Amino acid sequence: MIKKSCNISKCGRYRWTLDLEISEESKQIIFIGLNPSLSSEEFTDNTTKKIINISKKYSYGKVKIINLFGLISTSPKSLFSDNNPIGDFNNHVIIENLKYWSNEKNCNLWIGWGNYGSYLGRNKFFFNKLKPYLQNKINIFKKTLGPLCIKKTKKLNPIHPLYCPNNSILSEYDLYDCK
Repeated sequence: MIKKSCNISKCGRYRWTLDLEISEESKQIIFIGLNPSLSSEEFTDNTTKKIINISKKYSYGKVKIINLFGLISTSPKSLFSDNNPIGDFNNHVIIENLKYWSNEKNCNLWIGWGNYGSYLGRNKFFFNKLKPYLQNKINIFKKTLGPLCIKKTKKLNPIHPLYCPNNSILSEYDLYDCK
């Protein structure tokens, strides 16, 4: 049985976090995607199912899903027509989760937002915020993994997991490719 909880804005337009307890394993992973779809405590969408399946393969017990954009939508294209697709609290959520990740040995970071992640420079925002936290994690734990991804798009963005098989392999994202 998967335990789920999520943090949604008071207005109901934004989801800040979706926390999943998928097993008793102690390993944790934070997944950063593009934008939340309809997954909640009551419903699990196909992207979340894919994230769960891949996370189970790697023996993660807890999964936290956050996004570059907080706007809840089933279509990523709706980000382009909304006047505030990021949301007022989303940057805080990203930074707090990077801080947590950088101080936890048993926590990995998985990125997968596809080419739409470059909209409004969100991928650049993320990578700029990531660098000091990655350095902190390296300083504390020496041999540590940077952000993970399944593979990259032709434009070198971390691919969205929905379009990948359940047996996909997570590997370290080369930060020299970030744009």
